[in-house]
Amino acid sequence: MGRFRRLESPFRSSVRVDRAWLRFGRSSGSVNPPRSPSLPWSRRRRMRVAVTGGGTGGHVFPALEVARYSREKGCEVWYFGSLRGMEAQACLKEGIGFSGFPSRPLYTLKSLKGWLSLAALLRSRAEASRALRQWKPDVVFSTGGYSSGPVVSAAQGLGIPTVLHEQNAVPARTTTLFQRRAFAVCTVFEGVSKHLSHAKILRTGMPLRREIRSLASGPRERDLIPFILILGGSQGALALNEAALGAALRIADLPAHWLNVAGKGAFESAFLSVEKLGLKDCFEVMSFLDAPSMAAAYSRATLAVCRSGAGTLSELAAYGIPSVTIPYPTSFADHQAANAAEFESFGATQLLPQTGLSPTTLADAVRAWLGDPERREVAAAALKRWDRPKATEEIYELLTSAASGASN
Repeated sequence: MGRFRRLESPFRSSVRVDRAWLRFGRSSGSVNPPRSPSLPWSRRRRMRVAVTGGGTGGHVFPALEVARYSREKGCEVWYFGSLRGMEAQACLKEGIGFSGFPSRPLYTLKSLKGWLSLAALLRSRAEASRALRQWKPDVVFSTGGYSSGPVVSAAQGLGIPTVLHEQNAVPARTTTLFQRRAFAVCTVFEGVSKHLSHAKILRTGMPLRREIRSLASGPRERDLIPFILILGGSQGALALNEAALGAALRIADLPAHWLNVAGKGAFESAFLSVEKLGLKDCFEVMSFLDAPSMAAAYSRATLAVCRSGAGTLSELAAYGIPSVTIPYPTSFADHQAANAAEFESFGATQLLPQTGLSPTTLADAVRAWLGDPERREVAAAALKRWDRPKATEEIYELLTSAASGASN
């Protein structure tokens, strides 16, 4: 075998992906989508959907779920993303065509790194424009993130309808920048609408991975003792890991089982700490859970201790799991605090700022939830009302409307 692996796309062209680079989550270069005739989709058999978003899992997984569903409905689908993010590897796994650009995050223009990022974004926009002209999608769906900006900008410049998905309670820069010319902005949190005065807004909710969503509507497993799930996000969270271990020691009088998804970087130290503190009978540490395993954990959970990213909170809502949330303190525009505040407003979480996080404060919060079954039931009911279980289907219908409007 050579160094390249060929992945067949849904339309008989192929994507060439450098496997050596994919070990690091990168592709060897941008792969152009197949050329398409200049026909509106009403005169073709299949609608053509371009998807973008990344390069972190919080943006990529919802975009992929919409891509998967669109393909199942008979659409041609192609993913446009960053060479830096996880998009190429994720698309390879799902068998979805992928074109990558050299986009990178832009935080400031006060350094050489910032100017290099700007140059990469401008180059990415030019490459995205050429790729979109070649493939001629009927609609572009974006979940945001640094890799989406050049693609959405190029699409709007070419007159291709765009549908944006804003995940958080405070809109990202890409949403704010491109809302005016978008066909619609789909939202997750109710409070974000006040920030989007120039957009047509539809609250669809979060398109969760089907492996996660599948168990949410079924009967929940109930352990004989409380099951506490600790989630630090895809990279883990050292502050949560340390506080959770200390909290477990402080409330050892309460029978409970703890599962800490610590992240790959923090797994070894967390595991050794459990052994050292003598908690191995009640405190389990995992580095990572795949989607089916995560769904199984959610179906058992009595309480979650977690960051307040949009994906995590949406998954908790689907399963009706109350939480103690510790927002990531340096998130853009403090959007994680805003996300948690919305959940706190209807009694679904106790917001605990990281500046006030300690084993004692976390133990007190966990004890309060475990000692009040009625409070947990009220929270679960409120979360189910907030949840939007048909998010993926609603977004697909919106994409169809956007494409139909453009082809008429």
